[in-house]
Amino acid sequence: MKKLFTAITVLFFALQLSAQNEPVVAHFAYHTNVFNPAVSGNTRDIYVSALYRQQWVGFKEAPSTLLINAYAGIAKIKGGVGLVITNDMLGKQRFTTAKVSYAYSQRLNDRSRISIGLGIGLFNSYVKGTELIYQDQQNQDQSAILANTNKFKAFLSAGIEFSGYNTTVGFSVSNLDQGLKSATPFKVPRHYFAYAKYSWDINPKFNLTPAVFVRSIDFIAQAEVNLALTWNKRIVVGVLYRSNDAVGGMLGVHITKHLLASYAYDFNCGKLSSYQTGSHEVQLIYRFDGKKEKRTFYKSPRYLN
Repeated sequence: MKKLFTAITVLFFALQLSAQNEPVVAHFAYHTNVFNPAVSGNTRDIYVSALYRQQWVGFKEAPSTLLINAYAGIAKIKGGVGLVITNDMLGKQRFTTAKVSYAYSQRLNDRSRISIGLGIGLFNSYVKGTELIYQDQQNQDQSAILANTNKFKAFLSAGIEFSGYNTTVGFSVSNLDQGLKSATPFKVPRHYFAYAKYSWDINPKFNLTPAVFVRSIDFIAQAEVNLALTWNKRIVVGVLYRSNDAVGGMLGVHITKHLLASYAYDFNCGKLSSYQTGSHEVQLIYRFDGKKEKRTFYKSPRYLN
């Protein structure tokens, strides 16, 4: 197939190694529920958040992401539920997804839990086929998209997460039924995700939380590292690194005990560096206190706890 969706589409798949319905975000450590439906089982609170990312500023029709999600632990159903809505723009293509999830949680002891989750969602892909540019205008194959096209597809995701002893470790798979070989602009390939976080109280004033996140499509993988330092449970300063792609920093403030606002900036350190001025990302997270268990619950490394 000799079509070009635009140069940015090719670069996105080559450098970010992710389809747009699985968003690349600098604040990944705060949004593991977006990738893993098991997350809601390991909390007793309610989290609601919104995130906006403008990627590769200065690059024409660069990717942008709007992410809205919520999840809550519910003792009566022995787990938790979640909702994730994303809207991504990439050149001549728009991706929109909506996903609901349920997680079953099992207490291991007074300090730890393990949760297993299943998510089901609907993926929509819209392509402005009339605006696509082709290398060979005279000899196009049958897969060429010549008209504006809008398609829907259901998908499944599953995951597992352990949380306790100031540590969180998770693994998940999205688009379970879709292999890479048969993937198209309307069928997103299977993704694998793994992450780990650790919360270290250095002293009563400072907390250090390192986090690692790995995403993979079959044999292609990308790793992200985030290191966040929180002062007095109020100010958060962090640095990030995305393999073969970008470096950046983060600054956040706990406006109240339950409300966190933060900004992240990352700059591409590869071949795209001379064509754009970096990526900007802002987020808001609000936590509602949930009903606590009678027994002492483990200390969670979640950032708003």
